[in-house]
Amino acid sequence: MEFEEFLKEAAHLLGLQWRPFMRKGIKRRVERRMAEIGLLSLDEYLSRIASIVDERDNLSGILTVTISRFFRDRNVFDALATSVIPALLRRGEEELRIWSVGCASGEEPYSLYLLWHEKFERAWPGVRLSVLATDVDPGMLKRAEEGRYRVSSLKEVPREISENHFRSEAGLCVLDQAVRDRVTFQRHDVLREDPFSGLDLVLCRNLAFTYFSGETQVDVLKKIAGSLREEGYLVIGKDEVLPFTYPTLFTPLFPSAKIYQKFSPKLFRVPNHL
Repeated sequence: MEFEEFLKEAAHLLGLQWRPFMRKGIKRRVERRMAEIGLLSLDEYLSRIASIVDERDNLSGILTVTISRFFRDRNVFDALATSVIPALLRRGEEELRIWSVGCASGEEPYSLYLLWHEKFERAWPGVRLSVLATDVDPGMLKRAEEGRYRVSSLKEVPREISENHFRSEAGLCVLDQAVRDRVTFQRHDVLREDPFSGLDLVLCRNLAFTYFSGETQVDVLKKIAGSLREEGYLVIGKDEVLPFTYPTLFTPLFPSAKIYQKFSPKLFRVPNHL
């Protein structure tokens, strides 16, 4: 079996598109995984994927690795700080619940807490922020919990945050334990497992709407809509597009930042006096 054929068949089993995986390094990583479990052929590995859920998760983690950094796409975090989070706070709830889907090595959920800490925590002492970060890859989650990053991961971090919350150690930037304790990491497969509930904000960037097939994108979008409270918010990647069914579930709020609000008839209600 040729590697391209393997990718097509494996992607179908995983509910993924195969084209984004045709990049340097993927073949080598797949071969390394096969050697780890003692398989010699792609046919054998495909059979293993078809029959063992954990191995499907392993391959999914290989094929959907994302490159991340703190405060990636600053216009997104600027919109969260100036509009989305203030709107959520005005609801008067005691807890603000955020879910970072496909969190990789943790830069995104940590950025969310750091944003909260710097801009809102002292002004809103009666509100508790809950950040849940999930990924299908246990290795990535372990790295996230350790909080050790290359300097390049911090290139978009405001200077005062990097000085106050990171220390240098053996050529890496280590995030304060106090910050790491404020994010909950959990293994979760958004494609195959039930979503969480009662959320105010979901970030699903550069995962589902890049890698997943059209059908599975719709499934994930429905799950996210179901996980959000009324008029909650969704953020996707800057180069991503929601599947065609999205207007029944979400309405664009900040198109340039790819921020959407869960659809509600109240958002389009015409005042009685008009």
